[in-house]
Amino acid sequence: MKKSLFAVAAMTAVAGAAQAQSSVTVYGILDMGYSGSNQRLVTAAGQIVKTTTSAFTQSQEQTSRLGFKGTEDLGGGASAFFTVEIGLTPMATNASGSGTTKDAFQNTSQNGGSAIDNRQSFVGLKKNGIGQFAFGRQYTPIFNAGAASDASQYANVAGNVIYQGSAVGTASDSGMGAASVNGAFTNRANSALTAQSDSFAGFRVSGMYAMANQNQTMNPYGAQGAANTNTSAGGATNWNGWGVGADYTWNKLFATVAYQSFNTQYTENVGYSSNYLNLGSGASAGQPISGGVLWGQTALQDKQTYAAATYDFGILKAYAQWVGRKVTNNAGAASTLGETVNRTAQQIGVRSYITPTIEAWASAGNGKYKGAPLSATVTAPNVNFVGYQLGGNYYLSKRTNLYAIYGQTGSSSATPNTVGSGNTLSQYSLGMRHTF
Repeated sequence: MKKSLFAVAAMTAVAGAAQAQSSVTVYGILDMGYSGSNQRLVTAAGQIVKTTTSAFTQSQEQTSRLGFKGTEDLGGGASAFFTVEIGLTPMATNASGSGTTKDAFQNTSQNGGSAIDNRQSFVGLKKNGIGQFAFGRQYTPIFNAGAASDASQYANVAGNVIYQGSAVGTASDSGMGAASVNGAFTNRANSALTAQSDSFAGFRVSGMYAMANQNQTMNPYGAQGAANTNTSAGGATNWNGWGVGADYTWNKLFATVAYQSFNTQYTENVGYSSNYLNLGSGASAGQPISGGVLWGQTALQDKQTYAAATYDFGILKAYAQWVGRKVTNNAGAASTLGETVNRTAQQIGVRSYITPTIEAWASAGNGKYKGAPLSATVTAPNVNFVGYQLGGNYYLSKRTNLYAIYGQTGSSSATPNTVGSGNTLSQYSLGMRHTF
């Protein structure tokens, strides 16, 4: 009898060890509620356009998502891991969504990478005491640094001058303006190799390299986007980048810095043929038009820098952030060669549990945006902007909370009739978030 018991115990232990060697976790966020906004936008012609929105919406505190992540113990302190995470649009008819948000300068998707809204997909190896590396679509060093040092934890509501997650109020904000989505930094990189060290004496470093697996020249006389045969199989087209990051933790202090650089290059013009119709108004509307150039040769260099620190005082946590972005055009016509767009912003914030079930945060910041000339007769816009955000959570349980968020931004310029100046935007959101 004792032998039988020992045998059963041994088999149970072996089975438990085998199961512990590999594990898969399903996780996600569903965030839905109500959002409204009031905005005042000044067009390039000086016209004032006022818009009010009111709608049941989604992903205001955090973007809804569904993910799968797993690890496998390879022995000797080594393990393999993977993550597959897709964005969800629970208010849309297609629950898996289709991401359309793009970086205004790089023309790369910052929201969804495919028809199923690919937020992240990567696989890698880890060695305890050394670090890890991974291949796939992943967050950039600045995105990771910001996620660890943003008071709102990347809420998708107006008012945050560092993380611009709101899609409201972007109509007249060219490029990296006050409210442009993804205007401050690049969130994700395709075809990326990342590496991260373990923490040593509080220090940790990371790096990223995103390869242009496909480089193609564009035919200016063929159909729109027609490519010559100078191609190679792969992922990202005519785009690559790299980045580094470092952070330090000492007691209740956390400090982080990150830098990343991206290049977008088309050696020929991107054009369209005469098969396309004039979609404008007038006598020629609906008539075939001659071939032309959508945009000329492109060689954009995009440099982004981030620095932040947090300190936990116990009753509240304080945040300080700075971000800078510089985009330079090194190709094309002489009139646009060397054009530079600059954006810098700084922000402070606090976050605290007022009671065990009530959490609140606040942030305020300002910045400056300097754009490229729109034409030979229009001066480059030089615009100042400010923003603030207030938010709170009421936790019904560990995984479910109600939230209320309000944010506001505004822009101004010392030069009259400057494009992007005079805009104001306020947005408020009420909703429920459930994590699983």
